[in-house]
Amino acid sequence: MSEKEKTPVAGDGQPRAESHSVIGISNAFSGEFRADGILRIDGDFKGVVKGKGTVLVGEKGRILGDIYARSVRIGGKVKGNIYAMEKVEILSTGKLVGNLWAPKFLAEEGMVFTGNGKTLSKDEVEKLFKQNVENQAAIINEDI
Repeated sequence: MSEKEKTPVAGDGQPRAESHSVIGISNAFSGEFRADGILRIDGDFKGVVKGKGTVLVGEKGRILGDIYARSVRIGGKVKGNIYAMEKVEILSTGKLVGNLWAPKFLAEEGMVFTGNGKTLSKDEVEKLFKQNVENQAAIINEDI
């Protein structure tokens, strides 16, 4: 596949820029968050994150729900399952209560992980993301 074929495009055929988002330390969000860029969570989030970007959970960040992402780095608390295309990192201040599926898993001394983990092959990861992330219907199907 050429680089041009890999580049995401908008409806008008132009290359689509990655978008980065932050849920700040005193903010909260509930629902489904779709993000292909970097999503940093320093506040509270309840729901599901779906995308092919990176999810960063800061030391004060708390998530109650599942995460589908290219990579996940946890410095705060996550209660839910994690599905990563590349890797999951739990920092020394991080806590994960749930299961994780990823090709790579890195854990710093002092972190907490309660659940099960499974390393996946590239084919298994691609199938998982095709089912749960890529084939998602548009959130808004009408012109507003």
